[in-house]
Amino acid sequence: MIQKLISYLTYGNSFYSVEQTLVNGNAVYHGIGLKKSKNQVAIEDSFQEHTLEAISKAIPKGKAVFLVVNNELVITKKVESDASETIKLVLQAFPNIKIDDFYYEVLKQEHSHFVSICRKTHIDDLLKDYKQNGMVVVDVSLGNLMIASIVGFISEDTIRTSNAILTKKGKVINSISLNSEASTVTYNVNGTPLDANQLINFSSALSLITSSKQLESVFGDTQQRLITDFKEKQFFTQFIKLGLSFLFILLLVNFFLFNNYYDKVSELKETAQVLTTSKTKVIGLNEKVLKMQKQVEDVLKSNASHSSFYANAIITSLPEKIMLSELNYQPLLKKIKAKKAIENDINVLRVSGISLESVLVSDWISKLEAIDWIQRIEIINFDDKSKTSSSFSFKIYINDDAKN
Repeated sequence: MIQKLISYLTYGNSFYSVEQTLVNGNAVYHGIGLKKSKNQVAIEDSFQEHTLEAISKAIPKGKAVFLVVNNELVITKKVESDASETIKLVLQAFPNIKIDDFYYEVLKQEHSHFVSICRKTHIDDLLKDYKQNGMVVVDVSLGNLMIASIVGFISEDTIRTSNAILTKKGKVINSISLNSEASTVTYNVNGTPLDANQLINFSSALSLITSSKQLESVFGDTQQRLITDFKEKQFFTQFIKLGLSFLFILLLVNFFLFNNYYDKVSELKETAQVLTTSKTKVIGLNEKVLKMQKQVEDVLKSNASHSSFYANAIITSLPEKIMLSELNYQPLLKKIKAKKAIENDINVLRVSGISLESVLVSDWISKLEAIDWIQRIEIINFDDKSKTSSSFSFKIYINDDAKN
């Protein structure tokens, strides 16, 4: 599982291979793209171009590319030997070459082996050209040897590639001979139809997926450098993507949190504004209430201090046969109404009652008029209820100086 994840992060799910060959003396670039999905591999794209610039446009930027150099500068020979050492097989096939000037690749079989060589300068120049055109080469193969990975899945004993004819027996390749004639033969490779120009590329791209290669390739530090450069570039690209994704998610979360808190703050501001308005109204009403309360308290204090004095004087002078029903100090002139000032009959005592003898009321009023703090008495009502009783009502006006 971890290996699959590492492979996906490194290569993604698309794998490409380009075979650079020669047809009728002209350079031709065959390309193929494989897509891996749920342990299955399918051909995603297949193309043929005549310039490196055109082939670079056919491959998505940043994708790993397996390069197969299969032109006139690659030489392949068969070696019959029981030796297994790579260098011995190379020197047996090409005894007169200066080994340090060549890259070489060996397909080892039971008794017959194939060795392909190419000058280092040519391969290095190709790699520079591919890099300048924006392609990322991660592995290199020489000639037709990469077909060895899939010959066991091809039923035909004679196989045509882009520039050669191969004969085989089972999984063992017997011969490779150059042949640039075009071919329309299609081969069934484990259920996948492939034409002659797709065979080597399919096998090469497949080796990137399976991380397996039957050949022993000796490219010195070049091959390791290609892989290292690609992984570093891929790591940087993935890091940037993950970093930007993380930053975007962080900003998105921050936006939602900010938006959520902003809505709450807006609600709180509206609530605070309503409360402030309500508080202002309450303070205003409270001031009015306190003002009215003070007025009422002042009136009550004044009434309490003087009314008790006046009431005591009147009660003391009250004849036995007179019963009071009302003794009201500074009575209201009007009913109390909201938002209206309270109006009192200032410096007035209102007295009402019933007398069992009519003459007693007149005598009592005369006595009251003799009191120094009484200015005058105004009779409001006097009615005989019966032969033995009368109802009365009068006002006593008090001198202002009397309260002091």
